[in-house]
Amino acid sequence: MVCLTLFTTFFKIGLFTIGGGYAMIPLIQTEVIDRHGWMTLDQFTEFVGIAESTPGPFAINISTFCGMTTGGILGSVSATVGVVLPSMMIILLIAAVAGKVLSHWSVQAALRGAKPVVIGLIGAAAVSLLLHTFQPSLSWQMAGQVGMALLLFVLAMRYRFSALMLILCGACAGVFLQLCGISL
Repeated sequence: MVCLTLFTTFFKIGLFTIGGGYAMIPLIQTEVIDRHGWMTLDQFTEFVGIAESTPGPFAINISTFCGMTTGGILGSVSATVGVVLPSMMIILLIAAVAGKVLSHWSVQAALRGAKPVVIGLIGAAAVSLLLHTFQPSLSWQMAGQVGMALLLFVLAMRYRFSALMLILCGACAGVFLQLCGISL
């Protein structure tokens, strides 16, 4: 039963998300944490980091991780197939009629209108994760976390560090600070 629920949940997420894996974060968070209670916000935040740092598309990674923790191997297969199937069906349909449909003014207008929505969804996910991450017990911890986030942001924007390199830098800094007795 849980496998069917995982499949339908992630099928719905895959069907109604425009903009890729990051735009899925708020929908996945609502379904997995709020609606079904399959994991906590802490677990979800960790899974977002793991899914970003592992090879492969983010949406597949996060659905596989969520499915595995909820329903084991069959759960991971169900969630992964659920999130991928809508895109496959839509792409096959678009490929069949792409030339005529994509050039139509209404389709172009709809795609232009969807771009700000994707940015808003990604922004909402970022704010949600930031608010959860920066809830320390001590104010100096928050300053350290914000400082580290800003440093990694600068490395990403100014020096074009890859996501994997940024995650490795953050992980190494966290281990180093812990070894020095400083907790973030």
